Amino acid sequence: MSTTKILSIAVAAGVFATIAAAQTRSAPEAENSIVTAEAPAAAARANTNTAQVEFLVEALRSSLGETRMGELATRQSYDQRVRDYGEKLKVDHTAHATEIERLLEPLGVTIPTEPSAEALTNIAALGRLSGQEFDAAFVQQMVWAHTEAIEKYGAQTHANPDRSLHEFASKSLTMLREHLAQAEALR
Repeated sequence: MSTTKILSIAVAAGVFATIAAAQTRSAPEAENSIVTAEAPAAAARANTNTAQVEFLVEALRSSLGETRMGELATRQSYDQRVRDYGEKLKVDHTAHATEIERLLEPLGVTIPTEPSAEALTNIAALGRLSGQEFDAAFVQQMVWAHTEAIEKYGAQTHANPDRSLHEFASKSLTMLREHLAQAEALR
C-alpha cells in the first residue's frame, strides 16, 4: 500500500474519531472504568457483550433522532394530527433515551448525545419541506423507521440472554408498535 493511501486512511480515521468524540459525552466514570469514543471497543475491554452495547448505542441514537423528528413535526406540519403525533414522539422518545442512558451508564461506555448521521440527514431533508409535502414525507419516514426498529428490538427479545436488556426491548416494542400504528393511520 502506498504511503499516500496509508496517510489518507490515517487522516480519515482521525477525522471520524474527532466527529464521534464531539457527538458523545462520557458516562460517569466508575473506578477503573474505561471511557472512549468507541463504545463497542470499550465494552469489549470491560468484558461486556459488544453486540448488546452496539444495540443500545444504536437505539439511543435512534431515539435521539425520533425526538428531533417529533420536534420538527410540531413546528413544520400544517395537520394538527401530525403535530400531535410529533409531540407524542418527542415525549416518548425522550423518556426512552433516558432509559437507554440508564442502561449504558454502568457499562462505562461513551454515551451518544446526537442522532446518527443518517437521522441527521433525514431531519435536514424533511426540514426543507412544508405543508402536505412535509406531512407525507414525515409519515413515510416514521412508518419506515418504526418498522425497522421493531425488527431490531424483536431480535433482542428472542436472542438476548441479558434479562434487563430483554425486558427493556420487550417494553420498547409496545411503544414502537403503537407509534407505527399511529403513523400508518396518518397515511
